[in-house]
Amino acid sequence: MQVIQPYLSQGEYDLLHGTNVAGLISVGQLVNGSTVVAEANGCHLYDIPLYPNGPFMAKYPKGFSDFLEEIEQAVAEAKEQHGVRIFNLSINAVAAVERHRYSIYASRLDQIADTYGVIFVNSAGNLPKAQSRSAWPRRPIDVVNYFATRTSPDTINKPAESVRSVSVGALNPPGTVQIVDAPTIYTTRGPGLQVGVKPDVATYGGAGMSHPTKSTGLSSIGADGKQQNVVGTSFAAPLVARTLAGLDVATEGGLSTEALRAMMFHHAAMPEPLTKRGLKDLGRQFAGFGKPGRVSEMLETDDHQITLLFQSRLSIGERKPVILRFPFVWPQSLVDNGRCSGRARITLVYSPPLDPAFGAEFVRVNLEASLKQRQLEPAKDGSIRHTNQISARYMPKSTNLAIPEKALIDHGLKWWPAKQYETTFNENGASSQWRLEVTSLVRAESQFPAEGVPFAVLLTLEDPDGKKPVFQEMRQALQASNARAHDVRTTTRLRPR
Repeated sequence: MQVIQPYLSQGEYDLLHGTNVAGLISVGQLVNGSTVVAEANGCHLYDIPLYPNGPFMAKYPKGFSDFLEEIEQAVAEAKEQHGVRIFNLSINAVAAVERHRYSIYASRLDQIADTYGVIFVNSAGNLPKAQSRSAWPRRPIDVVNYFATRTSPDTINKPAESVRSVSVGALNPPGTVQIVDAPTIYTTRGPGLQVGVKPDVATYGGAGMSHPTKSTGLSSIGADGKQQNVVGTSFAAPLVARTLAGLDVATEGGLSTEALRAMMFHHAAMPEPLTKRGLKDLGRQFAGFGKPGRVSEMLETDDHQITLLFQSRLSIGERKPVILRFPFVWPQSLVDNGRCSGRARITLVYSPPLDPAFGAEFVRVNLEASLKQRQLEPAKDGSIRHTNQISARYMPKSTNLAIPEKALIDHGLKWWPAKQYETTFNENGASSQWRLEVTSLVRAESQFPAEGVPFAVLLTLEDPDGKKPVFQEMRQALQASNARAHDVRTTTRLRPR
């Protein structure tokens, strides 16, 4: 463990909270088992003791802004001297995210992340005990009715809306009277802003209980070295931070911060209680893209699927931004006379220019991914025509009518820097020639940045029945083409042409 020269003297900082967080990161599986904590024991820790055990304003007269200034100083030292890229921040301001305003706290956190190339993992925040919800009902209709009558917005706390950070909500772990994998009674919900997805993910944070002697289902190590129950989004966040750190180590630091976040979101799955009919919107509000998988699951592919990762920077051309195009042939075992079957999933994460002066429109450049299939009939000018065949994950099913702008923002996550798409095909089209595209759109008052927009996009192609040799077929096709394909553990950057 590395410890910096402390801003607070020994005895002035909260030893218990920090020790609980560190215990989950380093020996979480030892004290909880592999069903609760996914990653193995062991992690290099860099301790930054900044949270006081007395009145917060006594140490930080300007409040959370002062606190973030000290965080930057500590992050600079940790990154430059020790190469730390993942920072757990189980601390929130005592203020809910505002619907039409991107907070100065989130903006400041984004600036630090950009300056030093790091990722903050931030707790979504806890409800005051008096505002805790009832236990999650077992019947979906009861869940819908409960939230239809609940007047409290339960909004996530600042700076959990930070788009460069990963925000984490809390789920009930096994071993308690609460429903496993359902949102806890105290976890806040997003998105807070009128756009986007927050929290990004959710994982076990300890079940809120009516009696202090009952187990919360999540344990850590106290300042005295003894095992003790913990509860709160503060303790869900370090489990996610440990996963990101493990992914960073396993890929030898070769992934950009966008790619690290994209890998986590792409391999997250919505908790089972939130997959019930009628709970799609609530699932997004509480768990974002879902519950993260293990690092090993992110890096290992079954024979019936393949995942391709592209990390690059979309640059500006002479007259308009460059479009990334990656042509490929659909796996032959899923093609019948040109008609393609299978499932495709895409996750796109990018770092656009941000300007909080524009309120909820603070994201100034929008990137979109599409998966296009070649059409037999050419375009009017005689050129080869490709049409998009994949839909945004949260977009409701619709006809071929034009989708309203509000629906694109609310459900298609337009102007939000993390997006997912998914479609299952059944003998689709008449050609096995496809291409992945990443395109951009700039707001009317803005310009595409001269330095470009860094992004990462993951594409998974798979046989839903789990039988076809998709991995080998795609690998052979890539090797036969001009594409440079590498294992993600020794990844290289692919530049757009």
